[in-house]
Order: sequence, then C-alpha cells, then structure tokens
Amino acid sequence: MFDWHLVLGIFAGVIAFASIIPYIRDILHGTTRPNVVSYSLWALVLSIGMLGQWSSGASWSIIFLLGDLLAVFAVITLCAMGYGYHKYGMVEWTCLALAIIAIISWQATNEPLLAIIFALIADILAAIPTVVKTYHEPKSELPLGWFMVAFGGILGIISNTVFDFANLLFPIYIILLNSTVGILALRGRRLM
Repeated sequence: MFDWHLVLGIFAGVIAFASIIPYIRDILHGTTRPNVVSYSLWALVLSIGMLGQWSSGASWSIIFLLGDLLAVFAVITLCAMGYGYHKYGMVEWTCLALAIIAIISWQATNEPLLAIIFALIADILAAIPTVVKTYHEPKSELPLGWFMVAFGGILGIISNTVFDFANLLFPIYIILLNSTVGILALRGRRLM
C-alpha cells in the first residue's frame, strides 16, 4: 500500500539534507561562514526536539528534522576543521547560556511537549547569532540552502499524519527561521 505521507516525509528529509551541498561548497570556497555557536546549539536542540516529538507520538515530519540534523552535523564537522565564523561576543555567550538554561529546564519537567517548547526556545536563542551576523554581513550566508530547508519544512508539515502541536511546532519554526535568514542573505549576494 502506497503511503504518500511517508514518501513526502522522506523527500522533506532528503531536501533538508541536500541543502547542505551548496552550503558546503560555499564554506570550502570561503564565501559562507557558519556561526559555530549556532550550529552546535542547533545540533543539540534538534536532537531534543526529535526525541520530544518521538516520545509524544511522532509523525513523518520527524524525517525532515533528521535530514536537517544530519546537515547541521556536516557543518559542525567543517567548523571543527577550521571553517566558520569564530568571532564570539556578548550575543553569542548570552545565547549559549540562555539555551543551556532552557535545555536544563526541560530536563526538570520530563514532559515531551515541554521538551519541544524548551528546545524551540533554545533554538531561537541559538539562531540569534546567525541572524545578527547575516543582518550585518549578508554575504556570509548562502540563501539557497536556507530556502531549501524552509521548503523541506513545508513538505514535512504536509507529510504529517498527526496534526498536533508536538508534530507541527518545529517544522513551522524552521520554515520561519530559514526563510528569514535566506531573505537577509539575499540582500548581499547571489542565490547560488
């Protein structure tokens, strides 16, 4: 029996992961500089969001989150090799501290939906350094990758078979965040 929700969920995950291909190309050419703090926190927060979604009855949109997580790990690997934006200021350290506080707060509650909400709060805080950097230096990000993840998020939502807060919150947020960074990055460079 053909399950189009599963196929769409897989396609969303593939798009989220494939978004990293042009991004890595630009990182290696030195034109895109990912913020190491944001990507490290995103890996942690996406993992928590996925676990929270899984424990509250995940739908196929979780495949989208998995594809996004694998792409984030690819960027972290490059950052560990010396690529990326390594200027840390008050914004980065404040966001890191607040994100860690949000994650610890979730651990104390032991509720899957609260885990997703706290992970979302931590993700918003983790995104601030990248949004600020992209606003000030739009050429430091590649719009195409951000828009691909936003499109994958749309497909992830459509792939859902369970339409509840736990399964929709992260994909909706990822669409909004990635669209915002993509639009900010468009101000300063080409699409590809």
